Amino acid sequence: MDSLLIIGSAGSVGHDMMYQIASMRSDIKVIGADINEEKGTYEVEEALHTAHNFSNYPDMSFRKLNLFDVDGTAEALKEIKPKVICQLGSLGSWWVTRLLPDDVYHKIGPVGPWIPNHFTLAYKLMQAVTKSKINTHVVNGAFPDLTNVILSKLGMAPTCGGGNMDLGISRVRRLIARDMRIPFRNVLVYGVGHHGTYYTARMDGPMWYKIIADGEDVTDNYPHKKLVEMYQGFGYGKSIQYSSALVDQFRTSSSFLKHCLAIYYNTGEVCASVAGPNGLPGAYPCKLSEKGAEVILPGISLEEAIRVNEEGGRIDGIESVRPDGTVVFCDANVGYMKEVVGYVCKELSPFDQEGRQKELEAGLKRLYEYYKVKA
Repeated sequence: MDSLLIIGSAGSVGHDMMYQIASMRSDIKVIGADINEEKGTYEVEEALHTAHNFSNYPDMSFRKLNLFDVDGTAEALKEIKPKVICQLGSLGSWWVTRLLPDDVYHKIGPVGPWIPNHFTLAYKLMQAVTKSKINTHVVNGAFPDLTNVILSKLGMAPTCGGGNMDLGISRVRRLIARDMRIPFRNVLVYGVGHHGTYYTARMDGPMWYKIIADGEDVTDNYPHKKLVEMYQGFGYGKSIQYSSALVDQFRTSSSFLKHCLAIYYNTGEVCASVAGPNGLPGAYPCKLSEKGAEVILPGISLEEAIRVNEEGGRIDGIESVRPDGTVVFCDANVGYMKEVVGYVCKELSPFDQEGRQKELEAGLKRLYEYYKVKA
């Protein structure tokens, strides 16, 4: 049986994904992989326990993997030959700045300048995939709205990502169903938008969407301003500071898993808003299958959709990405990172990201110590 390889299976999103699979299916082979062998092995055993309680019997196992060892990862990939790889490895999750006081977070929260945390391991994995010469699809979970763009400039774009705007569009779907008092299943929403619009601006940024309810296009009934008021009025726009490391991310993991399974089972389904397909910035409706990700745009051109996402990226501090993969950051965000973190970076080459990640890690540690944050 073809396998689904989940890299980062001992982390919070990977943990949730393993348990979701265990609760759903038997006809699947899943290999969890992580540098933390003890926890990774334990999670597989517990996931199997969960599966058996539901009379599901998936093929689940664990493999220790160190993404910093590109050659070793390439050899493992040649041996496993996974049909789909879900890459969840990160050196600093999205919530690390949310542990800081709210006023500090709002200065340095936009995730663009923190890209070295997300890019470094994804880059090493794609180097290993290239070296292994296997035929596989990679669903990247480490800030795919930007990471996948940079990787595409280096000729190693993942198939797609997950989460981010997909999570916002899922919420919009529920809001519309409640507003129209119809079953959730009768509402479809397709969306184009960047993480900056979804998360940083709480949907109050550049985006495009189409809403189909009971088979009719009702998009005009929900202009953007109204949609934002509904979204934030329901409480989705709250800025919540965390007091400790995040553990459960079932909503996020379900988005990644949805995309992984569409490719794994070759469903050909059109998913509402898929981040980073084929190296594009932001998210787009996509048909996912074993052929990969095909962008499907019902009512907007690809050029316009890219423009919308690039504008949304500026909310996250991303001015542009050059043809060589160099990221140029917005001046305001560069200033805040210098002021708060002591980190100065206007332009960042993909080949400098690993070193700059260590600077970010040291700067964040100083902030944690100053504000007495217990991570």
